[in-house]
Amino acid sequence: MEILKNPNFDFFSKTRYFVAVSLAFIVAGLFYVAKPGGIRYGVEFSGGTQLLVKFQNAPAVDKIRSAVEKESPGASIQTYDDPAKNSVLIRLADTADASAADSEISHAADRVLKTLGTAYAENPIAESSTEIVGPVVGAELRQKAVQLTIFGLIFQLIYIAVRFRGAVWGAAATVAVLHDVMVTIAFLAFLRFEFTLNVIAALLTLVGYSVNDTIVIFDRARENLKQKRKDPLKKILNDSLNQTLTRTLISNGTTFLSVLGLYLFGGEVLRSFGFTMVIGILVGTYSTIYIASPIVIWWEEFSRKKAAAAGPGSAKAAL
Repeated sequence: MEILKNPNFDFFSKTRYFVAVSLAFIVAGLFYVAKPGGIRYGVEFSGGTQLLVKFQNAPAVDKIRSAVEKESPGASIQTYDDPAKNSVLIRLADTADASAADSEISHAADRVLKTLGTAYAENPIAESSTEIVGPVVGAELRQKAVQLTIFGLIFQLIYIAVRFRGAVWGAAATVAVLHDVMVTIAFLAFLRFEFTLNVIAALLTLVGYSVNDTIVIFDRARENLKQKRKDPLKKILNDSLNQTLTRTLISNGTTFLSVLGLYLFGGEVLRSFGFTMVIGILVGTYSTIYIASPIVIWWEEFSRKKAAAAGPGSAKAAL
């Protein structure tokens, strides 16, 4: 199947502008994340109590908030899943005392439910569930999530460097994936999505998906390098991108439609996962073209200048 016949786009004519936009977005994201409250952590990471309450009739969030505020100031209340299910997610303020027993925290949840039963008696509670995570456990989960992402980046760098017999290919792919993760995190922070285990799972999925897309392009470039030794590396990479463009559109396009459906129709539980994947697919496709490939070209140009005294072709052979 060929969507575009013999495409011949010049992907690298505006590379510097795309890189500048990416850097500006990442810097803005870092500043936003670094400020207090820049990242909203879910209960799994920040610690606290989360109640899922299902009412007999359609809930009035304003009335629920007024009732809960009396018992737990600063609580977060939002509708949950399909509105027809009459469910509300209540996240109580983080537990400040790390030594608090689960029974004490559970009592706090019970008091909130009792308050709702009294102050919002016109709409009785049909069923409820409680999730409790202590702050120590939340901090440990945050640390492990960061470690897992870093290890993933390191191992992929080693694999690609060995597979393509050149560290620059692995470094370029790793920088591109790091770019994807940082841009996606910036989007999540800007739009006030909570960082949960689902989001971490999506980010790790993104790491694997993005590097796979980059490897496909790089593998075609390595094949072309063997056949077109006299052509500049920039032209070879541009040809490789054009040759794999149909594959990119079909593969990434179908995946994008799948995760878009997950985001739009997957419900509240999968909403953050779906959004992370939607942004990740778009950014991952973009970074393969305008981040990973230019890094290889810039490094080749730098190596060529540095190794000019060693004879022609030495820089390309070093790749």
